[in-house]
Amino acid sequence: MPAVVILRVKDPGPHSSELLGVLERELGVRAIPQTAGYVPVAMDNLDPSAAYDAVKQVLDKTDPNWPQHLELRA
Repeated sequence: MPAVVILRVKDPGPHSSELLGVLERELGVRAIPQTAGYVPVAMDNLDPSAAYDAVKQVLDKTDPNWPQHLELRA
């Protein structure tokens, strides 16, 4: 069963879209906002803890201010 990390878009706009695009490219996943700005990110090859850490690592490396735009939920 794939691990799913949930993000929430806090500040819709081009920077949030750019951050989601980086996640897609770096992790080989789809990061498409759904209802209410929630973004499920599924990873088949990682357990939940490792998936969470992978998403956070990419966001931290890309922009230290990412929490202004996205919320990492689970």
